[in-house]
Amino acid sequence: MIQFNTKYWPIVYFFIDNEKMNDEVFEEYKRTYLNILLKCKKENNKIILISDLNNQDNLPLKYVMKQAYFNNKIHKYNKEYVDLVCVYLNNNSFKTILDIYFSICPPCCPYKVCNTYQVINDFVKAEINKEFDTHVFEELKPYIENIQIEKKYKELKKDFKEQNIEK
Repeated sequence: MIQFNTKYWPIVYFFIDNEKMNDEVFEEYKRTYLNILLKCKKENNKIILISDLNNQDNLPLKYVMKQAYFNNKIHKYNKEYVDLVCVYLNNNSFKTILDIYFSICPPCCPYKVCNTYQVINDFVKAEINKEFDTHVFEELKPYIENIQIEKKYKELKKDFKEQNIEK
């Protein structure tokens, strides 16, 4: 399933753990991500999103496509609240799937596919002139205690519609 680590806010690291993805887990991912965007809105800041796709064997193509359509739907909010995206990926065969993903959901900000944490650090420094050591994410641990998650996805979606956040 997709896990988030927001401990080093505004750096948001998400990764795929060893549990298989299913529809319920995917809804949880969407709910958490919408809460992250709401935190950005409340605090009037942007995140640096690091997407660790090195365990993609546990992410069936069906959910890659669902994620692309979901992100396409909220594209204008990603554009507003995501400063840059680093895709951490060591497997070149998955890059074809990324091409399909980005054909459905065009990038909302500068992004780079990176094969080491140092390449991520260098990209962050070059793009937004901030120093950060992403090696802190080598031990994949979920952490979202600094994100309020009180509502179910349907309630969040309704709030987004009322606030004109989601189409």
